[in-house]
Amino acid sequence: MKDRTAEYFAGPARQRACLLPRGFSATVRLDLGRPGRTAHWYLTLNEGDIFCEASSREADCVISADGDVFDRLVAGGDPTTATLRNEITYSGPPITMIYFERLLPGPPGSHGPARVTDGDGEERGR
Repeated sequence: MKDRTAEYFAGPARQRACLLPRGFSATVRLDLGRPGRTAHWYLTLNEGDIFCEASSREADCVISADGDVFDRLVAGGDPTTATLRNEITYSGPPITMIYFERLLPGPPGSHGPARVTDGDGEERGR
């Protein structure tokens, strides 16, 4: 059986690495519960690049979840909702988790953030 999470971070996620802030680097370990085992993926995030390998080394941030939950996230599920439901947990600097979430895809069919305008047509927010 293929590991959708590993495939995502070895391929499509690399295209999203440009969303990491300039000068940001961190390591993230994913501990994913799979039938009969725990899969460990070690991600090195550097400005503009991601490297993924199977490893249980220490990392700046450790994210734990059921493998099926994380497969759902790499298919466009909402990581904030999963965290609030306690489907995923993490330890480490919260900013690392926030930047890590930028690497995950949006919902299927999304095309980036929508611009919000006020009543005069002026853009607000980000």
